[in-house]
Amino acid sequence: MNINGDMKPIDEGAGEDKQRKRLAFVLPKELEIKGKIKKYEPNSIIVSRGDAADSVYFIKEGSVTGLREYANGSTYNYFELNSINGIVGLLEIMAGEKKYVATVYAATEVTMLCFKPEVIYQAIMENMQLLRRIVNILAKDLYKRSESDGLMYYMEGIDRVRFFLISRYEKYRNIDCANESVYIRTDYQEIANAIGMSIRTVGRNLKKLKEMKEIKILYKKIYITGNQYEVLKKKMGCLY
Repeated sequence: MNINGDMKPIDEGAGEDKQRKRLAFVLPKELEIKGKIKKYEPNSIIVSRGDAADSVYFIKEGSVTGLREYANGSTYNYFELNSINGIVGLLEIMAGEKKYVATVYAATEVTMLCFKPEVIYQAIMENMQLLRRIVNILAKDLYKRSESDGLMYYMEGIDRVRFFLISRYEKYRNIDCANESVYIRTDYQEIANAIGMSIRTVGRNLKKLKEMKEIKILYKKIYITGNQYEVLKKKMGCLY
């Protein structure tokens, strides 16, 4: 199933030996063979908040997004994972919790190595090198959250949009380095989810930024030049 309610994993088991070699860090061979390769299409739901935490997923290729859903129907994207830091379900098993704390969906096409929680937990407890790596991943994630949590509460709506666009420019500028403008690969819904704002409000703020010549919008696609990037950062001042 995906975030629109109609998808599922697209492939399992193909080329497992080749895929395992791409993990962010090397797993013991005796542990690798207990995992199962799974692939998900973009927007496919991998785990849902409140469901039994019955699997742990090591991301090998692609990226996923953690989604929080609120009673009023609003949603908020509050973390991203990839092959460098990507283990879905790790927090739950290390905390001894039985349910997933967040809905996680595929932001891109994703290849993952899936394990039973008890298999991973036992392996971590018996392998000091693996335990150190896991602790490092969790600590870096906690540090990053401690540094940025609450930052947007101090921002006006338009600065939230600026903050998002700056981070995306920095993510994609190396891809579009040959071009004057960087194409910001996103849409209004993703921006709204990421900064806790309605799509309509996102649209109004993007229109303002376009009118102030801080960004370019062509057919709802957002582009930012190097000069515009510097202007966006300057407008953010001490908040960035």
